[in-house]
Amino acid sequence: MKKKVLALALVVILAITAVAGATLAYFSDTDEKTNVFFSGKVDITLNEVFDEETAQLIPGVDIQKDVTISLSQDSIESYVWYTFAIPAALDDPNGDASMNIIHVNHAGRNWLGYQNNQKYWADGQTEATAEEDCWIIDNKVIEQITIDGILYNVYVVKYNGTLKPGEETTIGMTKVYCDTKVDFDNEKGVYTMNGKEIGFDLNEVKIIVTAYGIQAATFDSVEEAYAAYNTQADSIPVDID
Repeated sequence: MKKKVLALALVVILAITAVAGATLAYFSDTDEKTNVFFSGKVDITLNEVFDEETAQLIPGVDIQKDVTISLSQDSIESYVWYTFAIPAALDDPNGDASMNIIHVNHAGRNWLGYQNNQKYWADGQTEATAEEDCWIIDNKVIEQITIDGILYNVYVVKYNGTLKPGEETTIGMTKVYCDTKVDFDNEKGVYTMNGKEIGFDLNEVKIIVTAYGIQAATFDSVEEAYAAYNTQADSIPVDID
């Protein structure tokens, strides 16, 4: 009799255990997502309208040199600027344009400081260039560099707004010309300005233009972006006005 009771008790215990175990079998599912991140890129192109074959320096005669920067379609929104370097022997570093032997001019209508002065507007222009499409030009030498034994003054010109993929800036630099006071002394075989020897061969004048771009994200202005770029690059861009 005791055996039957024990056996019955064991069956009951097993049954309870089975029921208890069943309560742990919930409806369930699992899922997993892998987030894919991609890296953007800055892809700029320096554009210029310039005919090197006809770029003869004649006092007072303009040589067209239209400079713009464009952003590729697969690039990310960016701040851009360019630098230009001109032989120091032909440029007055104090910003006195009347003392420059070679002049580098920018489109006044696109210069942030001149945009509202109708004197500088293009033919047929009826309103000022938008601020975001203007250039910030500081007529100060940012550094001097030596290339092939020639000392250059370097200036920077910054685009005030940002460029979105596929966009192009307005015109920055637009022309170069030799000062009207420049002459050639046939007897001595040298170039002079105001009767003073220049000491530079005007048949070998190079103006070096370099474009730069940096992501617009994380920066509130081109000035901020420019400063960050220079901190990162450990060197300052090259440009002139």
